[in-house]
Amino acid sequence: MDRSLRRFAPRSFRGTIVASTVGLMTVAMVVVGLGIQVVLGFTAQRDIRQVLDERSSAMVTVIQQASGSSLTVPPDALEPGMVVYDASGNRVAGSVESGVRDAADDLGTTDVVRTVRGPSDEERLLGTPFTTPSGDAGVLVVSQETGPYERSELYALLATIVLGLVVVGAAAVMALRVTRQALRPVTQMADRAAEWSELELTHRFALGPPTNELAALGETLDHLLDRVAAAIRSEQRLTSELAHELRTPLTAIQGTADLARLRGDEDDTLRESLEQISTSAREMGVVISTLLDIARDGTAVGREQACRMADVVPGLLAEAGDDVEVLDRTAGSTARMAAPAALVVRAVAPVVGNAVRHARQRVVIDATDHPDHVEVVVGDDGPGVTPALRETLFEPGVSGADGGAGLGLGIARRVARSFGGDVTLDAGVDGGGAAFRISVPRR
Repeated sequence: MDRSLRRFAPRSFRGTIVASTVGLMTVAMVVVGLGIQVVLGFTAQRDIRQVLDERSSAMVTVIQQASGSSLTVPPDALEPGMVVYDASGNRVAGSVESGVRDAADDLGTTDVVRTVRGPSDEERLLGTPFTTPSGDAGVLVVSQETGPYERSELYALLATIVLGLVVVGAAAVMALRVTRQALRPVTQMADRAAEWSELELTHRFALGPPTNELAALGETLDHLLDRVAAAIRSEQRLTSELAHELRTPLTAIQGTADLARLRGDEDDTLRESLEQISTSAREMGVVISTLLDIARDGTAVGREQACRMADVVPGLLAEAGDDVEVLDRTAGSTARMAAPAALVVRAVAPVVGNAVRHARQRVVIDATDHPDHVEVVVGDDGPGVTPALRETLFEPGVSGADGGAGLGLGIARRVARSFGGDVTLDAGVDGGGAAFRISVPRR
């Protein structure tokens, strides 16, 4: 389909049905209108010929009865539009309109019954040869106006057009009403689904008994949601159990490393190793705590809680540290976000940490209020994300050149989606570097 035509194509299923109905009814009314015009045209021509035949036959009978030894035409018998010619084509009696006089004279010498049109195509002339009882030959020419018949065809055409418009309009209104009523369950399903977040597992469409196909579809989807909810809860339980199992040995590792550091070992290499173990254990503890929060059914969402960017920024700056310059440009955001501050920090902090690791000198944190969400943008002046890494950047186990564990960005996205937000990589940044956009729904 051409792009110029694609712009006028319906953008919804209901619009497609209405457009198809209107198109079908338009074609049907055009066919009906053409059929009516063909029938009326044929009927009008038949009626005109029948009138000419009847008038001509009656007048020939009168002339034959009145003629004796010669061709005689009763002066009061001829009607307007009738002319009698003798065998030589000379006019004997009668008259026609001046506009068709030449056509009548041409018919005055015909030897067969013949019909011709007038010059203006608004008259029909019938030439009928006859012979009187005395053997005299002649021709009767009868003219008939076709204007009344043609006006009837025109009126019928106009009436058909008006009727067609009314029928097409009524069909469009009826199709719109029927499709709106029939697709109302689909609209309800779409509205309800749009309000659900990733972890709201108890909601169902609940369209009632499957009395029609759409209600049956809703019931099928409810059963599917039951199975999806069971699978997600199973995953949540597994995540929670693994996190609990990992937390105990990890706490022991961190405690042992901290105690060893407190003993003040003079070996610099060993001290650095202990610090690395303690730091890594602490970071892993944060990851496990985040996984536990997500695994708790519904508690991570915390929609009853709200925060503003001013509540989130301190945690982000603490995550950034002092290795690079961090520019805080979030003062313009004052909207309330539909998530607790601690959870928003856990969604944004891994992105900030990733930016700090890859930045050369500067990281910028910006926030903008939108009608339905707050958008946080974290950008850096580092080398940016390679094209080969863009498609898999948020998958578990994927890491950049810094050799990280590859968990931060994936968990950040999962946390954001747990309260209805998201984390995405910007298409590109002017001057190099990378930029991530975190969306948080507004209350």
